[in-house]
Amino acid sequence: MLLRSLGFAAAALLSSVCVEAAYTANGPNVLYYWGQNSAGGANTQGTLGSYCKTGKMDGVLVSFLHIFNVGGKPGMNLSNACETTFPGLQLLDCPAIGTDIKICQDLGVKVILSLGGASGSYSLANDAAGVTFANTLWDLFGGGSSDTRPFGDAVIDGIDLDIEGGPSTGYSALVTAARSKFGSNFLVGAAPQCPFPDLILGSVINSVGFDYINVQFYNNYCSASSGSFNFDTWADWAKSVSPNKNVKIMLTLPGAPSAAGSGYVPMSTISTLVPSLASTYPGVYGGVAIWDASQAWANSGFADSLYPLVKGNPGNPGTKTTTKTTTTSAPVTSGGVSTTTTTTAPTSVPTSGTCASNGQACSKEGQYVCTTGGAYAVCDHSVWGVTSCPSGTACISTADGSSVYCGFGTGGNVCSASAVSLLRETLTKGAVPKPYKASQVGAQLTVVSSDANGFEAVLNARRLVASPFKKQVTIEFTAPANVKFTSVSNGTVRQVGTNVRIQASNEHDSSMSIVVGIKGSVESGVFVAPNPASMRFK
Repeated sequence: MLLRSLGFAAAALLSSVCVEAAYTANGPNVLYYWGQNSAGGANTQGTLGSYCKTGKMDGVLVSFLHIFNVGGKPGMNLSNACETTFPGLQLLDCPAIGTDIKICQDLGVKVILSLGGASGSYSLANDAAGVTFANTLWDLFGGGSSDTRPFGDAVIDGIDLDIEGGPSTGYSALVTAARSKFGSNFLVGAAPQCPFPDLILGSVINSVGFDYINVQFYNNYCSASSGSFNFDTWADWAKSVSPNKNVKIMLTLPGAPSAAGSGYVPMSTISTLVPSLASTYPGVYGGVAIWDASQAWANSGFADSLYPLVKGNPGNPGTKTTTKTTTTSAPVTSGGVSTTTTTTAPTSVPTSGTCASNGQACSKEGQYVCTTGGAYAVCDHSVWGVTSCPSGTACISTADGSSVYCGFGTGGNVCSASAVSLLRETLTKGAVPKPYKASQVGAQLTVVSSDANGFEAVLNARRLVASPFKKQVTIEFTAPANVKFTSVSNGTVRQVGTNVRIQASNEHDSSMSIVVGIKGSVESGVFVAPNPASMRFK
């Protein structure tokens, strides 16, 4: 590890074996989101150039342009990386970042502007708005001209649609117009969430070609550590539906446990998962993207391990490994202590060789598994006891793979005696949770863990209309009789009988999405998810 000082431009003289950074269309590539300093410390985010100089990334996604203001000047937020705006505007004036963009590009690192994000307020009313906005991007960040260019004369290499909320209109037209303006080498990517199809970007990526898709495999039931990990679904889409049959699917992960509400995968698991994806999905797997640089570099050893792992996979010729002495500016980090998360294989199938049945012998006391017929089984005194889930629900594996719950899902209840691999190739997938849809909000409830005493879950809610969530978000629903909701990560919860009200505090003044961690107790049986029809957002 490099010795890191508290300055943004700490330098270290290294003599080491390193892989030269260079983005390639065929991959695999390592991409980092940068700009939001999600680690939150005064010194946890280094300068853009300092990260590029480490040689541990092929592309950087500058995040975010979060206010579109179509027809006028947009708004940007880069946390503490730059806080100076042009007079009277929310548009940043950051010439130093412009200099860093050129440094990154000289090192072969692509610099991509990420549009959207969780906070802010943005949408495109129609295709004409998409074309207008593409022209604005050309004037501010491309070869056009404006007296309010945030990065001076620096020109970005691409755009990334991290559209967390709002309607889908206008984005296909934006992509087409941007390619026309910026040229054939201009990169265009998207960052849908892993539930397929994405509520907002699903129709967009079906209608126009993208170069890469940064699928967010976290904060949802289909995270990379879960039994419902669905990289295969996205790979099938890339081969059969995507207008660009050369599109690359990126494994997008949190850079540290604190970078997401759920879905962090430790390097010990990534080191097995990445080679498996590379060998199983040749031509589709595009590498790894990380949210975000500040978290990854504060997570001791993470960034150092990831780059050679992704670039050194067998079957990826052309990776250049050289021994050389270089002077490199190390990005500042908090020097955070490495956090290890234990990921277990899903236990939604018994290990006895057959599906669990009532009275059948079992070996792991207290184990919960899904069995056939919409039921779950519990190993009690070395014997399986089978109980049906409530009417209308199905047995679903928790995201951490350690247990099961009853939820409103899609897909059938199945079990398999086959061994479970990281890619779940040998396990026929069972039910997955249905999304919650209110009049203006779409949401996904992910049950991270559950046992006889309690549960932990994450509610990921997204606006489906142009108006954002405000500072306070009220969530109401009817709880099952056996479940008590006791606390939330950002706000308060009150339950009277089966009526639950969550007052969630939004960390932003306005946002297109909000993630709320939820905890509670289970009085009997297993956790049962609230009925989607009862959920309301205010």
